[in-house]
Parts: sequence; C-alpha cells; structure tokens
Amino acid sequence: MPFSVDTNWPQGLSKIFSICRQQNQPFEYRYYGLYDKLLNYCFETDCFQFFVAPQHPPSKLNAHNAVNFIMFIVVFNKQCQPVLIADIKDDGWAGKPDFRLAADEQVHRWYDSMMPECPLPRLWGLSLLGTSLRVYCGDIAMGTLQPEYQACPDLNHILPLNFLEGEWDLDILSQEGFNKMKEIVTDILTASAHM
Repeated sequence: MPFSVDTNWPQGLSKIFSICRQQNQPFEYRYYGLYDKLLNYCFETDCFQFFVAPQHPPSKLNAHNAVNFIMFIVVFNKQCQPVLIADIKDDGWAGKPDFRLAADEQVHRWYDSMMPECPLPRLWGLSLLGTSLRVYCGDIAMGTLQPEYQACPDLNHILPLNFLEGEWDLDILSQEGFNKMKEIVTDILTASAHM
C-alpha cells in the first residue's frame, strides 16, 4: 500500500532496517540504501512530483571536516528545488556530546545553503543518527529554524556529557516516527499542491 494510506511502516521496510543494522559494515553502506528506500516510499506519487537524490556538501561546508564522512540526501520537487533534507550519521553519534553538536551544526549549515532555494513555506529537515531522529523545520518567510542552534556552553571547558542529550529520542521506525513522517510528508504535499 502507498504511504498516503498506510498507518505504519511496511513490515518489509522494518525488516531490511533490522537486517542491515546487524551487519558490521561502514555506515554509508548500512544506511544510505535504507533511507533512500524509506524516502522514496514516503514520496511515491503517480505523477513523479518528487525525487530523492544523494548530495555532496558544498566545499565550504566540508572544508574543515574532511575526515568526517557526510551522507546527505535531499528530496527535490520536479523543478529540482529542495523540499526536505536528511543528514545521516551512524548510531554511535547519538552517545557522544561532541558528535551530537557536530550533527546539529551540520544541519544548520545545510539550511543556510538550501533555504533560499526552497519553494514551499517550510523546509523540513531530518537529522538521523542511525534511526534516532531529530526533526528541523525552517520557516522560509521568517528565515528562522527550529530547533534553534545551541552553542557550546563554555568554550574553555569540554562539553557536558548531557549536552543535546535526548534531542534525538524519536526512533523513526517507531509508530511515533511514522506519524511524524506522515505529518511532514502531508505538509510538503499540501504546500506543493498550492504552488
């Protein structure tokens, strides 16, 4: 059944996530195909309104982070304008305060780069640390992004172990994760229909 009428994730999608998470492969192999499949399932329409594409970060976003592998997927409308961005990291990022800060900073930089190109009232974003999800929403007219950036509390000290802890507490594969994705995709489809 299509995402628009489903009430939970298809069993087959959940199964491939489960199998791939158990394999000890580098995360780019473990998660790229899974999230490509998930997003294509969410945006599948009869009229080819949207497409999912991997993106290479602009060099200015990756210049000081060359060691850090970045996986970034964008859902575009048929005019090649971004309507949703997804930044994908390995599960291990969720447990380290410096990694959580880096993940949040990267998403904010993606927004700086992509918000001007979004044709809709909102540009949605997903920060995925494995299947742990943090949702972002950029208001195009106001030029604001929620959640707001939270800087390091004290540049002279290490990050507290609980810095940004709990911000990725939504499991995208849970019923709540499905419902959140349904809300986001419905908003994008509705706004796109009024263009």
